[in-house]
Amino acid sequence: MEDFGKTDKKLGMDYTKERTIFRVWSPIKDKIQLILYETRDLEEKQVFIMEKSEDGTHELKLEGDHKGKFYNYLVDGKDEVTDPYSVSSAINSKASAIIDLEDTDPKGFREYKQSSDINYKTPIIYEAHIKDFTGSENSGVKNRGKYLGFVEEGSEYKGFKTGIDHLKELGVTHIHLMPVYDFYTVDEREEKFLEDKNYNWGYDPELYNTPEGSYATNPKDPLNRIKELKTLIMKLQQKGFKVILDVVYNHTYKAVESNFNTIMPGYYYRMTEDGKFSDGTGTGNEIDTQNPMVRKFIIDSLKYWVEEYRVDGFRFDLLGLIDIDTTREIVKTLKEKDPHIFIYGEPWGGGKTTLHFEDMSLKGTQRGLGFSYFNDDFRNALKGDNNGNYPGFTQGNSRYKWSVELGIVGSIDYNSSHKGFTDSPLESINYVNSHDDLIIYDKILKVFPNMVKQDIEKLNRFAFSGLLTSQGIPFITSGNEFLRDKGGISNTYKSPLSVNAIDWSLKKENIHFFRYFKDLIKLRQENPEFSLKTSEEVNEKLKFMQFEPEKNIIVYAIKKGNGYILVVHNGKFEDAYIGVDDIIDFINYNYKVEKLTLNIRKILGIDGLEKSKYRDDLKELYIPNMTTYVYDIK
Repeated sequence: MEDFGKTDKKLGMDYTKERTIFRVWSPIKDKIQLILYETRDLEEKQVFIMEKSEDGTHELKLEGDHKGKFYNYLVDGKDEVTDPYSVSSAINSKASAIIDLEDTDPKGFREYKQSSDINYKTPIIYEAHIKDFTGSENSGVKNRGKYLGFVEEGSEYKGFKTGIDHLKELGVTHIHLMPVYDFYTVDEREEKFLEDKNYNWGYDPELYNTPEGSYATNPKDPLNRIKELKTLIMKLQQKGFKVILDVVYNHTYKAVESNFNTIMPGYYYRMTEDGKFSDGTGTGNEIDTQNPMVRKFIIDSLKYWVEEYRVDGFRFDLLGLIDIDTTREIVKTLKEKDPHIFIYGEPWGGGKTTLHFEDMSLKGTQRGLGFSYFNDDFRNALKGDNNGNYPGFTQGNSRYKWSVELGIVGSIDYNSSHKGFTDSPLESINYVNSHDDLIIYDKILKVFPNMVKQDIEKLNRFAFSGLLTSQGIPFITSGNEFLRDKGGISNTYKSPLSVNAIDWSLKKENIHFFRYFKDLIKLRQENPEFSLKTSEEVNEKLKFMQFEPEKNIIVYAIKKGNGYILVVHNGKFEDAYIGVDDIIDFINYNYKVEKLTLNIRKILGIDGLEKSKYRDDLKELYIPNMTTYVYDIK
């Protein structure tokens, strides 16, 4: 592609009471005008010529106070589009808004300090969709499915906590919000909000720096959506949570008619040799991150979310399609702003791309750079194939035993037997499922169509005990903690709200499972040995006991002070017995201990955490089928 240069100027709308400056970059366009709308109905307007400079920036300075008005760009006298750098908009993305961002801060937003009452040394990520989380009638909140509803306190269903109080009770540390930027396929009008089919996950970007209006209580007011999203972030952080935004810089919903392509045709998108849009995302287009002004836009956008909204991290959709040089620049820039910022993404694309394979952000390219990738190898080993009926380790398949062991060590290079893709377990985001593909409850039913609920619950316990006792960073999706299902639908991105909304009655119905899940989180937080930080620590402290692959049993120890944690995953539909003498020999050999006498105490059993006494008279350990037991040894 031709080199069109770049500009370092601040693009978009720059408001003060005395004047407003508008800048848009397009060296190939000679005529870009600004349309100024006086009111929200976008009827009364004025048109102004923008002046083009040598670097390709078109600029206009309007004297006076224009706060509360709206604007668009008119390209070549015929094509009207919004500003890609919009910070807010009219309802349904029809025009960009002129606002003073200082008017959007909730009281105390710039002054508050985040709570430190959660142990961030053991991060546990909880993925949630704003509308799903409190959209159902039984969520108990006033502002159902809204930014404010997400953080309403005191909500419950028949005495069981819902909403933000539920998150606090569960014990997770990081809240991953599925897209909250402005997306295209949901009608933002308030009267349409709770219509069952007016739903989408939000992976159809329109305005990257503008909050989605449908989640606001007044989507017609361009200040309201910003203020309420900031309120959500502030209240989550004040409760001790870190807030992560799900971002989708790999494609846009529109292609030919997008604001990017109208302003600068072909530049913002990868194109094939015959002039068509490359489709590495499976959505019809993909962003060309290797072009300088595309890279600038992405980095400007991320910096804006950190500076203006005070978020704590980002999850990148289809990060494989962002070239690795841009990914490195993103990480470097964000880490300079906040050394503790959390960055992770999907190390793959969604189709055939024109981006060269060696330029993609794939597993292994993150080594030592301070960001993480979703570990789909571990997911597949635990769960089996995503949407089919092929079983994983947690459904009795011994073929995945070695892959599960690799996931347990955080997919590092472990001794000489396991070769992974990480330099540190913290580079691995471990998960059984996320918002897409079959949720684990439905996956188990796909493998075992006639399985009774009691046994489905047992296999769910087994899956999440494997996840939460492994090195790396665990990730769960909302509802996993009380056996949420999605009616067997693998991707519910445009299914109705009735399918996607969290049914809070499940918490009451499955309260024993919820308590087990909460115990798993507590076990992890109380034992930092499950969250080792370096590959050296893992190699030194974690040792596997050897069993024949067909037994589908994984046993390993982790050094803990003067003792050990022993974890046993029995992945067979048969009960197992492990001799204590065999455990003594295993520890003697691996940790070079002499004259070992084992005092053993079970701390996690089939019903969750236990408070049993230490015993030195045990001859063997009994592990029920498809169950994880954890022992403290000293």
